[in-house]
Amino acid sequence: GEQVGPPLKVPLKTESRNLEVLLNDLLEHDDVKPYSFFINDVELDQDLQTHLEKHQVSIETLDVAFKPQAWFKILPVSRCSATMPGHSESVLSVHFSPNGRSLASGSGDTTVRIWDLDTQTAQHECKGHKNW
Repeated sequence: GEQVGPPLKVPLKTESRNLEVLLNDLLEHDDVKPYSFFINDVELDQDLQTHLEKHQVSIETLDVAFKPQAWFKILPVSRCSATMPGHSESVLSVHFSPNGRSLASGSGDTTVRIWDLDTQTAQHECKGHKNW
């Protein structure tokens, strides 16, 4: 790969998380992005000294390769994307089906409704609850 900065001297106790901070700084990222680091195609999963001793690597000059890891940024919900009218009181509990196509909602109106998320319509209504 390409060299992303000048040769650097780093302590032997340097770990991946330290290299990650350094790399993000060199790449001038606004958000810290995760990376994996490799020495001779072996992933660095401990400090440099332990890794070098374990894999019998010379420490004169060391090329460290990196690969970006998948990362996700969770954004806050800022608006409602859909509503499904049906309950006459506040919804107190919801649960998605294992396949993600249905939703069960429990309400203060003492009903449980099963919703089809593709059509956003109620498929079943369970009545009879008197209290929690």
